[in-house]
Amino acid sequence: MKTAGIVAEYNPFHKGHEYQISLLRERGYEGIVAVMSGNFVQRADAALTDKYRRAEGAVAAGVDLVLELPLPYAVAAAEDFARGGIRILQATGIVNAVCCGCESGDEENLRQYEALREAEKSGKIKENMKTGLSYPAACKKAVADAGAPWSDKPNDVLALAYRKALEVLDAGMELLAIERKGNYHEDDGTGFESAESIRERMRRGEDVTKALPTGSYERIKDAPLADLKRLERATMAFYRTADPEKLREFYGMREGLPERLCKYADAETLEVLADRAKTKRFPHSAVRRAILCGYLQIPRKLPEITYLRVLAFNERGQELLREMKKTSTLPVLPILTPERWGDPMAAIQLRGDEIFALTTDPPAKRFPDLTESARKVPKI
Repeated sequence: MKTAGIVAEYNPFHKGHEYQISLLRERGYEGIVAVMSGNFVQRADAALTDKYRRAEGAVAAGVDLVLELPLPYAVAAAEDFARGGIRILQATGIVNAVCCGCESGDEENLRQYEALREAEKSGKIKENMKTGLSYPAACKKAVADAGAPWSDKPNDVLALAYRKALEVLDAGMELLAIERKGNYHEDDGTGFESAESIRERMRRGEDVTKALPTGSYERIKDAPLADLKRLERATMAFYRTADPEKLREFYGMREGLPERLCKYADAETLEVLADRAKTKRFPHSAVRRAILCGYLQIPRKLPEITYLRVLAFNERGQELLREMKKTSTLPVLPILTPERWGDPMAAIQLRGDEIFALTTDPPAKRFPDLTESARKVPKI
């Protein structure tokens, strides 16, 4: 079966995602495997709703099989996020191509990647960072100096990261970069509303039925909405009592940042803390990510991916799972059984899901991964 892979957050699954899948079907891909972030997402936030509902919604709207992107990679910077997703798709042994959306389109993105790769090989990026530039700013300068196009829009950055991961891992899958439709605002005339806009409107209690495919909407419409602000005081307490030396053990805590977070930990909110701690070297997004990773205790060196966690599937997804039994290089798990609890990746995952349970009102039940199994989603 010709199969395409997608790395996504589906936070939530919207019509832009549906459009992407329809294009893949038109190109002859019978199977669609998505690697989806779990309960926390890359923008250093809790997902809008829990991973099981979002995975079910994705399958109900067109995906065949949803695997989980483990927590340490789901909240990581672009390169690690992409590496985790590509590693999982590679491990399935059934994926022929990886599809992603990007703002600039495939040709421009490829030119940017080639310039970036050459800048890395020549040491230009390191030279630029020695002048005090952050890594993204150093990359931008190196690519611009080479006369190549540059875009730091989020999906373009991820497309670059997917290209690198495919190359570094020698994954044997091609990249299909599809130009993204719509922008990040509610009404841009394209008919594709962004996930960010949809989340904001759902939090305000507005009707979003027109922005979501029916299958996705039906799975999340009555779900308790998560809000990271419910953990704000606990997180502030963590940093007010933290030891900078201990913080250095966590992901994103580059030299000097732990001291700044402890210095400004008397801030009124996490947003204020991030504003005060940021510098030219530590941009706001990186500081927010480090704050969350420290609180979740994500280790500086991300653990190896040791299993594939299945969240949801349909009939075709069941066929893909049967094929994966013969091809997968990692165990395929519909549930985290007790013998897995001591696995470093599973331990981080379980702890993170327990913390996520406190972001909804009322709090969700404890350790859902110990009781929730992968869900088969029937056709609507």
